[in-house]
Amino acid sequence: MFITQLLRTNRKTLFLSLWMAIMPLTVSSVISYYAITHEALIRQFDIATWLILLLASCFTMGFALTPTTFIALLSGFFLGMQAAPLVVLAYTVASVIGFQLTHFIDNGLFLHTIKQLPGKKAAQLDRFLEGLQGNQFGIIVMARISPVLPFAIMNVILPIAGVTLKKFILAGTLGMLPRTLFFIWIGSEAQELQTLIEEGEGDPTAQVVFFVLLAVSLAGLFYYGRRILRKYVEK
Repeated sequence: MFITQLLRTNRKTLFLSLWMAIMPLTVSSVISYYAITHEALIRQFDIATWLILLLASCFTMGFALTPTTFIALLSGFFLGMQAAPLVVLAYTVASVIGFQLTHFIDNGLFLHTIKQLPGKKAAQLDRFLEGLQGNQFGIIVMARISPVLPFAIMNVILPIAGVTLKKFILAGTLGMLPRTLFFIWIGSEAQELQTLIEEGEGDPTAQVVFFVLLAVSLAGLFYYGRRILRKYVEK
């Protein structure tokens, strides 16, 4: 009953979450096909064209049409490590777009729903969200470092949980930096675009980094989870 009421009241936010889970895979598959079949043409793009494409990627990532890792791999392949500052700037802008999109759709409804629900569960969830908001910076960093928590999904979950835009951007950029730089490097070292797209994240080195980032994020989230739980128990 509790979950049903929560989902029914927040239908738009649920739809947004589903959109951000499905669309990145669908659109990136189409772009991958185009990039592979037109690789020679893409290599002739000048800097102005790349700036336009990276500007467009701010919106494709912000509206969950392309995964950030996919953009990092392609940028590294065609531009090398010099793409890093532009890609970091692009996903920072994409974070702002995703944050504002979630606020436009949710408009505080999720938190309002939690506060209006009867019974102990509402009070428990409210306290948990209180604890999350008190540890925003660290939790956002760990959520962004995690390779299993998609960029687009976090653009929904974190804003509806009440994080501030300033911390969302600062901590999010810090958390995304290691894996973004790494996948730009993976792209820059690749010899063939098709192999990169099909196996880029399956590279042995990439797998090692995946598990390192996963371990760091799990340890960090466990640490902050304990802090929130300890505060909850004290109350």
